[in-house]
Amino acid sequence: MANIKSQKKRIITNEKARLRNRSIRAALKTASKKVTAAVEAGDKDAALAAARAACRELDRAVTKGVVHKNQAANRKSGLMKLANSTGDGAAPSAPAPKKAAARKAAAEKPTAEEKPKAKKAPAKKAPAKKAEPEEVEQVDEPTEDAEKAE
Repeated sequence: MANIKSQKKRIITNEKARLRNRSIRAALKTASKKVTAAVEAGDKDAALAAARAACRELDRAVTKGVVHKNQAANRKSGLMKLANSTGDGAAPSAPAPKKAAARKAAAEKPTAEEKPKAKKAPAKKAPAKKAEPEEVEQVDEPTEDAEKAE
């Protein structure tokens, strides 16, 4: 336990925030489960209504600082895509887990033997010199005054 008074207060406020954040995250999970349940049941109207409610919950979580706004946007996009997939005859499916997608992508990558060798970048050229004005030889031509004097 901390000895400093401000640290003791910080521990108490952190615990309150942790409990509040946990309840908000639980509400988000429940809202997304309602969407998937409605999609599996094949009820498009209920799925869209649940998706809209889940979007509101996500926006509220962003304002509270529980979820980052980009994560909320990605989740809302996935929920709406899932809810909209119910009426078009496509087989409803939950969003694929990210780990499985990463493994699939890793399996599709070519091995070291199959990879083409990288081309070397061409050598850099020396910077072009600025064109210097050519020196013009000046020929002393006799002027009219010089001719008269002779």
